[in-house]
Amino acid sequence: MVADVWADGTHYNGFNPNDNLKPYPSDTPGWYTTNVGGSPLYPIDTNQPQIICAKGGSNANVSVPVTAGTDVRLRWWQVNVAWPSSHHGPIINYLAPCNGPCSEVDMTTLKFVKISERGFVRKTEEAEGYWAADELIADDGSWDVRIPAGLAPGEYVLRHEIIALHVAYTGTGAYSSSGAEFYPQCVSLKVEGSGMKVINDGVDARTFYSGSEPSLRKNIHTGFDHSDFVMPGPSLWTGASAKKERSFFG
Repeated sequence: MVADVWADGTHYNGFNPNDNLKPYPSDTPGWYTTNVGGSPLYPIDTNQPQIICAKGGSNANVSVPVTAGTDVRLRWWQVNVAWPSSHHGPIINYLAPCNGPCSEVDMTTLKFVKISERGFVRKTEEAEGYWAADELIADDGSWDVRIPAGLAPGEYVLRHEIIALHVAYTGTGAYSSSGAEFYPQCVSLKVEGSGMKVINDGVDARTFYSGSEPSLRKNIHTGFDHSDFVMPGPSLWTGASAKKERSFFG
């Protein structure tokens, strides 16, 4: 779960339902979820409402200010660990305008564009290699997301997602009949600045993945040819800011 959020140098508590089952705070930009225990979603869930902002997802009460062109930093915390070292896989970030207060938007109407992605980074002595999720672990369980420069002011939902591939293989001797694991988290932002870029070509999160993409069915434990790994989901938005996340081969 995203337990901490930093925007424009200010820290905000996220929402972690594992945190001693504390009540949902009124001042967090992290969307509510019932996902106690950090249970994943699977390809079978990719066309269901819960893929939008996690199991039981519902609107945050506040949208925190952030300047277009700067980074939002997100820190994960699962149960006793920031992120499991076995859960290799890509990290993808999407953004959707709320066209008003994000606290009131119907999440099923949100239209997202992909603003950044990072997947396989480099080979290692281990067959699985080094992925974006491993970079997150090495950075105190944290990830920086660049909000596109020049983005028009307004309230937006940032959909931040880790896709774990450790049990994705479903061929002979399958690791899991369920496939890849999806861990989406949503954060409400109030983008500030004088930008003019408008998101008018977004899509419903329930159309991001079919669940049958080869990249979501990879056996990462046998040293496969990582160069043929194709990032799942739609293409990057043309208005996205240039950043290292966009280069998923290191």
